[in-house]
Amino acid sequence: FISYPATSLLFFVPIANIMLLSKNTFPLYTRESPPKLFSKNIFSSRFDKYKIVPSFKNEKRSMKNITCLSSFFSSPNDQHFSLKAFTNAPSIIMDDEKEIISQKANNGIGIVEFFEGKNILVTGGTGFLAKALIEKMLRTTPKINKIYILIRAKDKGAAFNRLKSEIIESKLFKCLEEMHGEYYKPFILNKLIPIVGNIYEPNLGMDIITAQQITQQIDLIIDSAANTTFDERYDFALDANVNGPYQLVMFAKKCKNLKLLMHYSTAYANGEREGLILEKPFTMGESITKEKITTISSFTNFPSLHVDNEMDLVSKLKNNITNNIGLEQIMKNLGVERAKLYGWPDTYTFTKAIGEMMINSMRHEIPILILRPSIITSSYKEPFPGWIQGYRVIDPSIFLYGKGELPAVYCDQDTLMDVIPVDLVVNATMAAIAKHGYLQSPQLNVYHLATTFVNPLAIHQIFDYCYEYFTLFPLVNSKGDKIEVKEMKYFDKISDFSNYIWEVLSKQHKVQDLSEKELLKIHMRFKRKVEFLNNFSMLYEPYGFYRGRFHTGNMRNLMEEMSEEERKNFEIDASNINWKDYLTGIHISGVRKHVFEGKKLCI
Repeated sequence: FISYPATSLLFFVPIANIMLLSKNTFPLYTRESPPKLFSKNIFSSRFDKYKIVPSFKNEKRSMKNITCLSSFFSSPNDQHFSLKAFTNAPSIIMDDEKEIISQKANNGIGIVEFFEGKNILVTGGTGFLAKALIEKMLRTTPKINKIYILIRAKDKGAAFNRLKSEIIESKLFKCLEEMHGEYYKPFILNKLIPIVGNIYEPNLGMDIITAQQITQQIDLIIDSAANTTFDERYDFALDANVNGPYQLVMFAKKCKNLKLLMHYSTAYANGEREGLILEKPFTMGESITKEKITTISSFTNFPSLHVDNEMDLVSKLKNNITNNIGLEQIMKNLGVERAKLYGWPDTYTFTKAIGEMMINSMRHEIPILILRPSIITSSYKEPFPGWIQGYRVIDPSIFLYGKGELPAVYCDQDTLMDVIPVDLVVNATMAAIAKHGYLQSPQLNVYHLATTFVNPLAIHQIFDYCYEYFTLFPLVNSKGDKIEVKEMKYFDKISDFSNYIWEVLSKQHKVQDLSEKELLKIHMRFKRKVEFLNNFSMLYEPYGFYRGRFHTGNMRNLMEEMSEEERKNFEIDASNINWKDYLTGIHISGVRKHVFEGKKLCI
């Protein structure tokens, strides 16, 4: 699946016969200018009074701290933020959880012990997050039994080739290879088993014999498969993010020894909710728009959101189109219109929320864990700093700026951008799986894996740090000249943004003494650039003006339940991250190395 959103043109054409309400009632792209919630000096004034108050117990574990010594990195932590004033939001702990926590008070959660001897089925195993999770499980819990990786391939040979090229030979696994030396390949080939399949199909696309074997052996299911393109076709997004979870839960019900099903969603599945957003599950029929209307007036009715209706809508529309001309754009428009109608900013977050509803509606007695990471970035420490796969959400803006092609941003510069390094997500995943895997309670638990609540980062800070980085380490153009970047400009109106881009382009290119034909050619080139940046900016608009903060009470409770040794080996405390050091010293360099290595970055 595509790892970062496409930046194709977005023309949201109303589809009159399929909207529940008229376009005039819920117009697309209407946004009031958000209030200035934070001043630029917020981080040196308002948060100075919130100090870190350790609440960790002093339990110790006899576990060796396994890490890649040759690549070990420790970031300075002179900038700590913990919004202690906001940590009193409710967090639910059931009675059976309290009993287990009490029993394990001296030894922590028991993360390593839980994974011993377990058989795990992983979907999306060749993707960025799942690959990092597989590496960590093999490196820190080597007594794990088998990890079955569902891979889309024509046959077993093709599946094994993908396993070899995309996982076993990946640079991510170099620390594991260093640990095992000449025994690395035998070790990893014994642990990782490729399974030919497709999450969209019954039995996950496995043949009958394989499916029967897997259902008898599996202890855990880790679902990391998703389509993450913001403006994907609605039919494709529903298939990946809704039908996929449906088929997975159907398969999970056949697993005899299943202790837990873990599903990755996204924190931004909370849609257009504002303020402090708690870790609560979605239920079928609800929507963000319905929540807002009900808050204003309990007597106002709004259509319920049901997955069957959405599937039927797509099917009927496709059946009514006699040819495929324009189908792709129609499906893209439909996805955005349906998302906006129900209170989500884009097709991706909308279908991820529906996927959560699907899981909740059909789980019955299956223990479910839903983890909602925010924007996942490169590794902070493990297995080495800066590892990343693919061009992630914040990276297009960073590198367009570094190349001198994005002199301004359409956003509120004080908006908090919630990012979290992939290794913190992986560590929280393993700790939460162990905790709820021990409990095996037939409940659905939701965790926000996010950082804004404990370590806020504003958009203007990101680009201030990028300015410092690209000033010291500039990119070069096609002529070999260093590209000079200027401090970022911010606009909260798309028209002002567009006008500024035109102004910058005009200053960059002298147009005197040119013929009419040459002037027309330059004008068309300018127009294409402005259109591209406008569409790019509109794609990211919901995140540039986002007004929510993700409560992370469950993640905090998890950290407090971990032993001192577990907190060291499975670090999840984001308050220790110095964002300036991370972005300038780890992340940007990591993207240049692991994404653009061998590729030209010049313009």
